[in-house]
Amino acid sequence: MPSTYAHYRFGQQVYRRLPEKIRSEIQPYKSLFDIGLHGPDILFYYYPLFSNKVNRIGYSMHDKSGYFVFSKFGKTAMGSENPAAHFAYIYGFLCHFALDRECHGYISAKIRQSGIRHAEIEVEFDRYLLVHDKKNPLTQILTKHIKPGLSNARIISDFFPNVNALQIQKAMHSMIFYNHLLIAPHRPKRKFIYTLLKATGNDKEMHGLVMNLTPNLNCSDSNKKLCRLYINALDKAVTMINEYKDNLFADLPWRNWYSYSFGSQYQGSEV
Repeated sequence: MPSTYAHYRFGQQVYRRLPEKIRSEIQPYKSLFDIGLHGPDILFYYYPLFSNKVNRIGYSMHDKSGYFVFSKFGKTAMGSENPAAHFAYIYGFLCHFALDRECHGYISAKIRQSGIRHAEIEVEFDRYLLVHDKKNPLTQILTKHIKPGLSNARIISDFFPNVNALQIQKAMHSMIFYNHLLIAPHRPKRKFIYTLLKATGNDKEMHGLVMNLTPNLNCSDSNKKLCRLYINALDKAVTMINEYKDNLFADLPWRNWYSYSFGSQYQGSEV
């Protein structure tokens, strides 16, 4: 997946492009929309250094088709006591899916061609966007929009039957904690982080999550390509949100985009 800043930035741009009616539906629950922008990734942060049933759900969801996920999510929202709050979260989740689906195929190809790790390609793209937005990529806090209150956690837990609200809240707090931990503009802290990752067997997967002190020039081409894919995904995300309730309730056919997983893998003609 593109990384934390890319997903947040993308979602804010999509939000501004939505019709006023949908924006007004989201606005009372904007914090849920903003959390939804990170899709199943928030579950990665539940005790992230060790595999467990909660973070495994986050990883496995990336292999599900959009149709599988969002048809179920719609039923959950309509069966809830507060459908508007649930739909706000889903709309953020749709943004996550749109950007992941657009970018992941290219990222996989870039990994095969270059040998650069998945996380590093994505974090380098975050750097590219942060610099473009005149923010310091080494010190920028990326999780200010995550509001880990129990009321939000209860709404989110409805979408994950085997995860309770306290576990969702823990995952959100952990996302904030680890994003702060990985802000490492100075070498001593970086050494500590790399030692910790190696000691827990996570060096291969997570080493690239720490922003490099200087840009990796081998990611210059991927930054430009991901920027083009990001732009392509904006209108698709707006369309998905505009059409979503009609997909659910008015027999509007689901677009072929939903036949793909978050990882850009075609899952068959379910739609």
